Amino acid sequence: MRRFNINEFISLLVLILVLALVSFLIITGDIQNFLSEKSAANLRIVLIILPVLIIVQATKVFTFNSREDNSLKILPIVFTLGIAVFLIFRSHIINEEVSNYNFNNVLSHKAIEINHETHYIIEELDEKGEEYLGKDIIFTGFVYKYEGDKFILAREEMNCCAADSFIIGVKSMADEKFNEGQWVKALGKIEYNGEYYLNIYEYIKINEPKNIYF
Repeated sequence: MRRFNINEFISLLVLILVLALVSFLIITGDIQNFLSEKSAANLRIVLIILPVLIIVQATKVFTFNSREDNSLKILPIVFTLGIAVFLIFRSHIINEEVSNYNFNNVLSHKAIEINHETHYIIEELDEKGEEYLGKDIIFTGFVYKYEGDKFILAREEMNCCAADSFIIGVKSMADEKFNEGQWVKALGKIEYNGEYYLNIYEYIKINEPKNIYF
């Protein structure tokens, strides 16, 4: 007669919680707060491997204990993973993507938006800004620092993960002086005065968005 193997059951719970955590982060896009888009794409293989491991592990639950009872040692891991899944799920329900605010200005409909897919524009403004001269741009970022009457409207970009992120930004000008660290969704025109910059003519002050990285 088979008996319930608590060690194998706890290991099964760990695998299930890890799968739930990774799946939720990938499906919601929250994974991009920790990994770059390329690294996050590679992580999708986990969604194939973990279900297989879970099936294999499930077959071990109703077997005789063949090793020392380590369930109490593993329970803190289960508890931590459970809390992580709950907190991420809860934050996703409560928080909204604040950068979804839209402008009333009709020019915004034809403006080029700098986002996760088009953030290469930031580099191009330095290398060939004449191609964007006079064009309307929408860019959501935070005020990094002031340099005279202009400031850097910035985002953080990841190569691999959040640990190797670095600041990228657009030299900008606005009628209002913002506090450093303030998040702004800006609509402006690329102009030139010794350097290319974004002359902001409409903006919305926002809270920090859910995904702060490019």
